[in-house]
Amino acid sequence: MTLSSILNLEDVGEDAWRGYTPPGSGRSDIFGGQVAGQALRAATLTVPPDRLPNSVHCYFLRRGQSALPLDIHVERLRSGRTYTARRVEVRQEAKTIFAMLASFHVEEPSPEYEHLMPPEIPDPDGLPAADDHFGWETTFEMRTVEVADPVVRWWGKVPSPFPDDPALHVCALVYASDMRAGGAAIAAMGYGTGWPPESPGGRPAGNFGSLDHAIWIHRVPAVDDWFFCEVRPLTARDSRGLVLGTMFDRRGRHLATFTQEMFLKVAGDPPPG
Repeated sequence: MTLSSILNLEDVGEDAWRGYTPPGSGRSDIFGGQVAGQALRAATLTVPPDRLPNSVHCYFLRRGQSALPLDIHVERLRSGRTYTARRVEVRQEAKTIFAMLASFHVEEPSPEYEHLMPPEIPDPDGLPAADDHFGWETTFEMRTVEVADPVVRWWGKVPSPFPDDPALHVCALVYASDMRAGGAAIAAMGYGTGWPPESPGGRPAGNFGSLDHAIWIHRVPAVDDWFFCEVRPLTARDSRGLVLGTMFDRRGRHLATFTQEMFLKVAGDPPPG
């Protein structure tokens, strides 16, 4: 299943849509980026096309079940002259598993300043395909940029063709912002960036998952061309880990900034050191 088909929601009523999890993900729960992307897609369907997302704030409340459909409900909070706000709830079996606040903005030209892409990042065409198995191989092509743990760096793009719809491209970027984001927090605790994390004895290192995720969109991306993501851990304590991510297009322009907090319930053998 392609990412555009995952984001193609079924209209089931007034400000209500239904989404589905593609088969073959190899996991019983649902990738958080999928739920976020589908929820934002539903919200975009309630605003005029000249208003694109400028910020999205997400809470992962319960683990989703991949075998069940996702019922997505949008509440229209405000429609101002330049900003629009929507609240989204995603439910399974009448229980809310995910909540989102999304803000939309009419483009307003202004002076610019932006954070710069890290220097000397290798071009994605010269890197091997990522040998990661996280359940999104069919929706995204990835290239890992080697860097010392706990920092995570990668290039990604959606295989062509992808619809020429700016709102869909933003939804796809939100989907991608959750890919490997938690790996930086887990690596900060000494378990590396692999998934699932394991203790030195080969046993599962514990229970890990997303608590919340916020992303600010600075530019409309073209996700069917290469874009770059860097994720750095900020703090890991109290069984929680916070990371900071930045995303850039191939020209080095700043696309988005995100933060994510995970729960990190460590079990088994501690990592070396």
